[in-house]
Amino acid sequence: MSASFPAKGRLIPCRGPVDAAVSARIDVLRIILIGLIVLCHGGRFLGSLIPFANPGTEFAATAFNRGPACLAVPLFFCISGYLLLRKLELTPAGYAGLMAKKFLAIGVPFLLFNGIWIVWLLTVGSIENFGGRSYLLEAGIGTKLFGLGTSPLNYPLWFLRDLLKIIAFTPFFLLFFRRIPYLGLGLLLALWFLESPADEYGLAGFAFWFYLGGLLARSRVDVGKTAPLDWWLLPLFALATVLVGLAPWLGQDVYAYAALKKVYQLVGVAALWSLSRQSWLAGNALLHRLAAYSFFIFLTHEPTVSVLQSRLLALWQPTTGPGQMVAFFLPGLVAIIVLYGLGRVLSRTLPGLYAVATGAVLKRRNPGPKEPARNPLSVSGCVAGGLLPPEAAVERDGS
Repeated sequence: MSASFPAKGRLIPCRGPVDAAVSARIDVLRIILIGLIVLCHGGRFLGSLIPFANPGTEFAATAFNRGPACLAVPLFFCISGYLLLRKLELTPAGYAGLMAKKFLAIGVPFLLFNGIWIVWLLTVGSIENFGGRSYLLEAGIGTKLFGLGTSPLNYPLWFLRDLLKIIAFTPFFLLFFRRIPYLGLGLLLALWFLESPADEYGLAGFAFWFYLGGLLARSRVDVGKTAPLDWWLLPLFALATVLVGLAPWLGQDVYAYAALKKVYQLVGVAALWSLSRQSWLAGNALLHRLAAYSFFIFLTHEPTVSVLQSRLLALWQPTTGPGQMVAFFLPGLVAIIVLYGLGRVLSRTLPGLYAVATGAVLKRRNPGPKEPARNPLSVSGCVAGGLLPPEAAVERDGS
């Protein structure tokens, strides 16, 4: 590794702060994207444990799960790259410090919220729709703790594992900025489309979105001025979502479907970012309050939604279309409300523990009486065993 990895020309690091309007949009998108993930996971029983009532219900659930809910992961990676790579210059010592810092901010919550449920399954018992002791022992405790070659026990947290992997490649991204900034983006895009069609995400896809975010920042693109895109981008996004919802009836082979989903991500990420400029979103006080606890909600939404699903289905087996759509969203909505309240309580009564558990201890700030210390991440996505979800972005100063 050379002494440093500076970029040249107009791709030199950005020294100023993130624009306030852009920062507000990122803040509100954190909870929106995590909310999509939680709702998606909360409704995954429909179509598996409970047959769809009719084709309309199947279309609606498919369009949501395979559409907007699955945009959280690529958009979180793009936001993470925008925030981390915009100012970054590395030396060998700086790289070691970066990885140590990100391990504390991302790796510790990943291991903690896997380890808690591993201990629970081994000592208390199984959790319906989540996992059991025999399953854990057969898969391997270490394998499920670290997510080695498979999803971790707390399956949505695979996002954090893969985010750490992508951050580990930051020296290569900086070298691309210096030598082949736009060709590098094209190469990553091509690698993503050549990845296995069985995986709509994949490390090449994550690298593409992360690199794109950094390229936008260092190219000084004014990402706040998206209003001219609305008139054509949002209708295109709506049409693409309909096509995704119709996928079960279109008879596509696996390669055509994989290509459709990747094109949909390209359109959908741009559309969600464009939509976020609306004042009723960017200026929504409730969403900004919820965003302060978004990473905690992400970390704890499983097995919360699994427990809520099993309780709901024990009381009610929805058989009509409207009833199934209510049941689809109910576990996720209840989980968000309950976990928001729990996060508020923990951040006030056990602030030190809360900070360590959510990676916010690195900020070393007094959270004050009304808001917890912000996690240095900005999470989310929707997983698919289910779908994925969230992410954990990075600190606003790009460090």
